[in-house]
Amino acid sequence: MSKRKLIPLLIYILFLLVPIYWLLNMSFKSNTEILGGLTLFPQDFTLANYKVIFTDPSWYTGYLNSLYYVSLNTVISLSVALPAAYAFSRYRFLGDKHLFFWLLTNRMAPPAVFLLPFFQLYSSIGLFDTHIAVALAHCLFNVPLAVWILEGFMSGVPKEIDETAYIDGYSFPKFFVKIFIPLIGSGIGVTAFFCFMFSWVELLLARTLTSVNAKPIAAVMTRTVSASGIDWGGAGSGGGVDHPAGHAGDLVCSQPRGQGLCPGPGLEESMMEWMAWTTPTALFFGGIALILAGMTTWELRSPSIPRRGLLPISTTRGDRLFIGLLGSAYLHLLVIGVTDWSIWVASALSLVWLLSVMRWG
Repeated sequence: MSKRKLIPLLIYILFLLVPIYWLLNMSFKSNTEILGGLTLFPQDFTLANYKVIFTDPSWYTGYLNSLYYVSLNTVISLSVALPAAYAFSRYRFLGDKHLFFWLLTNRMAPPAVFLLPFFQLYSSIGLFDTHIAVALAHCLFNVPLAVWILEGFMSGVPKEIDETAYIDGYSFPKFFVKIFIPLIGSGIGVTAFFCFMFSWVELLLARTLTSVNAKPIAAVMTRTVSASGIDWGGAGSGGGVDHPAGHAGDLVCSQPRGQGLCPGPGLEESMMEWMAWTTPTALFFGGIALILAGMTTWELRSPSIPRRGLLPISTTRGDRLFIGLLGSAYLHLLVIGVTDWSIWVASALSLVWLLSVMRWG
């Protein structure tokens, strides 16, 4: 690579390293020096902040708790995703493409939507403040991601290998473990990495579903915010050891509890108001499920001719139905979540969207 091409690359790398350097720089300063002015290097170098996070039980226990439930989540996600991805890559069945896309939409949903249901469920069955609770909650997002990644790797393996193994007398479990998994070993590694990272940096569910025994490091980081101000040195040293979760704790909870994005009584009450499962909402989503089942049956009995819609893309009746129903559900949640309109108005707007897509989509 020529020097002219190397210079922009070096500038870009330095630009990316600035926040990490600033985090480490803060970790070696006292709060007085941090708040006193802008300095590129510590004037009064100290390791006190690191001493706290490695000697205070609440800090290092937070790291252990995070490692515990994140590792557990990675194992569960891979165990569930491997057979599911194999089915999607090797077999064709009713609604396979729609089901595959629906899995991905779970990854699109914000964690706040599932906070109240998870909290009530785990509290009622005694799983609140346990590692398995957070691990299972994160499966809602990591399993679709794992299935999507693994399906791509599995589709790249020729089906003839499966047939040859069966001819040689291999049972499916033996073939899957001894032959197929080694062929997609790199894909499993990539999937495990992403599952681990997504679970590690997630804050909202991890903090809401734990209190003492399973509190993760992301929740411990928020202790740096108190009535006396923010412990910038502790936040910097904690973030230096745990970079992603450290930033999540600092940025999300840099405001008093219940304000902004920081979980607290205000946020919990507001979520309960619009996430309550009222009768109109239940009827709306129940109707969506019935329409989906009915239209899927209709599509099988009477396939429609593909046609172009507002975008120059050919769509079948089933495609338009799926886009319409998915958009209706999200539009319904959006309207009742950010406006003061009634649920009936939200349902009416969602119905207009569905009819529009079915007519012109």
